[in-house]
Amino acid sequence: MLLIVEIVMLIAGIWAIATGKIPSVLFGGGQYRIEGRSARLLGVLLVTPMPLAFMGGIFLFAFLGERGTAYGTWLEIVLVFAVAIAATVIVRFIRKPISTDGGNLNANIEAVIAQKAQGSLIYALLGLGFAGMILYPLAFIRAGQALRLIEEHKVGERYRNTAKLARILAAVIFLLWLAVIAFIVLVSFAGSR
Repeated sequence: MLLIVEIVMLIAGIWAIATGKIPSVLFGGGQYRIEGRSARLLGVLLVTPMPLAFMGGIFLFAFLGERGTAYGTWLEIVLVFAVAIAATVIVRFIRKPISTDGGNLNANIEAVIAQKAQGSLIYALLGLGFAGMILYPLAFIRAGQALRLIEEHKVGERYRNTAKLARILAAVIFLLWLAVIAFIVLVSFAGSR
C-alpha cells in the first residue's frame, strides 16, 4: 500500500515538474488551481520520498546489516507521511481559487465537470491492480459528482459519457474484485478443513 502512495506521489511530482500544474485530483479538487513555479517546486517535494527511501534503505543495510532493513521500512513510512503532510500544508498556502464570477461560471463548472469525469476514468483505469479496492470507489464517487453537476448546471454534456463509462467500469470491476476475494476466502476456508 505504501508503494502505491509513493508511486502516485512520484507520478504527480513528475507531472507537476513537466507541466507546471498539480493534478487537481490530488489537491483541491475543482475549486483550486496550483500552477507555475509553485507547482514545480511542490512537484520536486512529491518526487523525493521514493528515491530518498531507496537510498536510505541501501545505506542502512550497508551499515547495520539485517537490522537496517527494519529501520529502512520505518524510514520509508516516515518519509512518505512527512512529505504528504508537508505537501498538504504547502498547498493550503499556494493554491488559488478558481474565480466564480458571472461570465466564467459556466466555463469553471464545465472545467470541474471535466476534471471529475476524466479523473474518475483515470482512477478506474489505474485501479486494475490491488489498488482497485481503493480507486474504484473513488472513481464511482467522482463520476457520480460529475453527472450530478451536469444535471444541476446543464453544462458539460460532452463529459456525460466519460463519467458514465467510468462509473460502470468501476462498479463492474469492483464487484468482480469482491467476487474474487470471496472465492479465495471460501477456497482457503474449505482447504483448512
